[in-house]
Amino acid sequence: MRDHGEFKFVTRRKKGASHVRTNYDSSISSLPDDDENDNYSNVNYETVFRKVLEAEVELKNSLFADNVFYYLRDSLSALNVSGISNILCYGLGHFSYRRSSKYQLALLLSLKKHYNSKVHVYDPVFSSKEIKLLKGLDCNIIQVNEEGKHLVHNNVTLIYMPHCPTHLINNFLYANWSRKLNKCILLTNSFSVVVDDLKKVNRSTSVDYISRIRSYATEIPLRNSFTCEEAFNDISIHIFLKQDVDTIPESFWNKREEPCYRDEEIDYLTAKQTEGVDAKNSRTKDET
Repeated sequence: MRDHGEFKFVTRRKKGASHVRTNYDSSISSLPDDDENDNYSNVNYETVFRKVLEAEVELKNSLFADNVFYYLRDSLSALNVSGISNILCYGLGHFSYRRSSKYQLALLLSLKKHYNSKVHVYDPVFSSKEIKLLKGLDCNIIQVNEEGKHLVHNNVTLIYMPHCPTHLINNFLYANWSRKLNKCILLTNSFSVVVDDLKKVNRSTSVDYISRIRSYATEIPLRNSFTCEEAFNDISIHIFLKQDVDTIPESFWNKREEPCYRDEEIDYLTAKQTEGVDAKNSRTKDET
């Protein structure tokens, strides 16, 4: 029996939900060396490729994936659009040896195939083998660290940030702070959980854009029924319905200052920290 339930707007935290990740993976406090990453996985390219494809099959046949596609279908219908042209993905991590990251990639690949979408992906921790594998799977590697500030255009875009740092989600909203958010579907950390958790520690102003847009977002929580529980806990679909966006006054959008996290520890690697890695990736972007 499908576990679809009611398509509804979430206004409070779900009972029993686990805490949102507020710090990025501790393993990337400093930029890793590519060779170290490749050796750490202790498997070759073909083995990683096979395991990713096996994970995709397992994910696709799961109740969790069934619910993801069911609610995305409802979301597209509510937005009055027929498909997803582009998928933007941040924060997969080391899928070559991290189990949760492998299944998060598996969902990305399932989404890509289902909607025949063009995929753009970036994570500063990707090793050379992981980049090669993603290219082999027809994913486009973003060449520079945008710090989440990727601009979407008029095509419907799914923003997939599984357990991504909340500051990156906040940065994305800042970069696209306009009525065009109606063209965005965010599959990422529950806005309700993020805001409620940060309010408890008086940090909600640090993610001001998430806090401000929350009341205009339709959030569809996804029950975490997958076998690898840590891969998808507290993940929700967020859409911005035209009738809700149209009620927002222009002054709301005009208040748009670039986020500044000067007085707190940010939970992502900055563009300055990844300059060397980005330059190397750019030089080898045509290699497969």
